[in-house]
Amino acid sequence: MRPGRAEDLPALVSLLEAEVREGRRDVVPGERRLGHMLTGFDWEASSRMSDGGGGLDGAVLVTHRSHPEGPVTRIEVAVAATGLGELRHRLVEWGLQLSRAAGAVAAQVWLPRGQELGAGLGVEPVRPWWRMDRDLGGRLTAPQPVPGYRLVVGPAVMPGVLADAHNRSFADHWRYSPRTEDELMAGRPRELAVLAVADGGEIAAVTLGQIESYAADARAQPVGIVGSVGTMPEHRRRGLARWLVADHLVRLRESGARTASLYVDGLNPTGAPRLYSDLGFEVAFESEVWEATFP
Repeated sequence: MRPGRAEDLPALVSLLEAEVREGRRDVVPGERRLGHMLTGFDWEASSRMSDGGGGLDGAVLVTHRSHPEGPVTRIEVAVAATGLGELRHRLVEWGLQLSRAAGAVAAQVWLPRGQELGAGLGVEPVRPWWRMDRDLGGRLTAPQPVPGYRLVVGPAVMPGVLADAHNRSFADHWRYSPRTEDELMAGRPRELAVLAVADGGEIAAVTLGQIESYAADARAQPVGIVGSVGTMPEHRRRGLARWLVADHLVRLRESGARTASLYVDGLNPTGAPRLYSDLGFEVAFESEVWEATFP
């Protein structure tokens, strides 16, 4: 294995797209989008590549995010079909060693449901994570306003408010990390950021959206992402999330999206998966989060 380089990005994208076609990965952003996401990434210290006879046959990238208990890393591994066993094991092992050395409290590996990591790594499945899809060509559920609240669209929102609303809505969710507004809105237009605001001016809920096009993807393109559906604890169970998601589906279709997708914790305690099913979404891809914790 060797340290990665920014010049490896095209070969990395090809490897990721092959995993999507083979059903071993949910999705991969395009090269330009992925390059933007990796701005500032330390390729030398935080990645390793394996070169096979025909080019790149394996890669591991380790990213980290802050958490109240300490840093949490995500070990992103991609391998050619022939390297599913030993090579993947070595790449994950390297990512775990780096995570521990960097002072992480936990390291995560995301795998399709049914795929497992070899023994001896100290990593266990801890959470199901689902992608849910629905077609936008048919009839949509009409948004139903909730009495005592109004919707405010992103351009009318003061800077910093979206991040504050998002962080407070998700503070009690599993492994949540606070985000800055720059992090939260990277690649997301403010026109697809919507707040539910109580008549007294108190922010109650937030939903963010974006339009993406994916290669090696069976969904009708482009895809509208319904992201970050969050409600403040004191405003839950009033129908705000249903209103916001139904409203977002209309906005996404009007923006040109042909499919809508969202991601949800399969153990979400608020019952979100059931709400999304009621709005026409179906589970399209199931992942499991595997995690190692470091005392």
